[in-house]
Amino acid sequence: MSVVLNLTIPFFALIFLGMFCRAVGFVDQRDAGMMAKYAFFIAMPTMVFVKIGAGSALDFLNWGFIWRYELATALVLVLSALIARPLFSLSRLESGIFGLNAAYPNYGYIGVPLAILALGDAAALPLALILAMDTVVLLVLTGWFATADAGTGGGALGKTLWKALVTVSRNPLLISAVLGLIYAASGVTSPVMLASLLDMISDSAAPVALFALGATVYGQPLRNAMGELAAISVARLIIHPVLVAALFLLIPGVDPLWIKAALLSACLPVAANVFVLSDHYGGYSGRSASAILITTILASITVPVALYIIMQVS
Repeated sequence: MSVVLNLTIPFFALIFLGMFCRAVGFVDQRDAGMMAKYAFFIAMPTMVFVKIGAGSALDFLNWGFIWRYELATALVLVLSALIARPLFSLSRLESGIFGLNAAYPNYGYIGVPLAILALGDAAALPLALILAMDTVVLLVLTGWFATADAGTGGGALGKTLWKALVTVSRNPLLISAVLGLIYAASGVTSPVMLASLLDMISDSAAPVALFALGATVYGQPLRNAMGELAAISVARLIIHPVLVAALFLLIPGVDPLWIKAALLSACLPVAANVFVLSDHYGGYSGRSASAILITTILASITVPVALYIIMQVS
């Protein structure tokens, strides 16, 4: 357990440092946005490229891994939405965003760097695959709730699917993963100076992303809806990882490292961009902001415990 704590305590300490610096006015929302922009568009893609480029391109096509993880994700989103609608008197759109909170882990800012630190460079590949497929599944399902709520029918759903595919194709982490696979397959060796530059940028990804996340989520409203926030927290931090564990451990056939990556991804807090999506669709944005803050704080306790359990998987 001490090994896990030595890894996770500094990790989450950076998030809380970002919150503290925002609280005392050392950084503001604009500063946090600039750091998040650097992390998401420069540092994190570079890290993904470097780590995947050092591996094998053939490992990416792992359909057994894909269907297990995405089935768990889809079930969590849909079932959470269906249960939450009558339980909390939500509209169809609001229940869809509720389900998105329950099913969308923060693998961008937390999952990728934590998985690489905890599981090694080889964990970059399954995380990239989760990022690609999860984004499509989550955006399409959320879009279905949104279009159904608006009563616009199947044509709008088709547009939602297309928009989801376009969004995924523009994701810098996915683009860097594809470029990393091409580089790995090419057998080309980078010049020493270029490799050193990429390594320097890659090394900055985790600290900048975590600090920016803390500075960004600080000040989000804790609205008077503790029942909903508690339900989202349980679904996000407990039910999703348990369901992922059941599908991977009870149905064998996936490499243990990939199983650990899937479990680690599933136990992360709500993704920061859920707020962006909720604001885009015009519903449940305040609750989503609160859920991001609450689950990020709770994850500082639950993730070390989950990671300790995950490390026992063989």
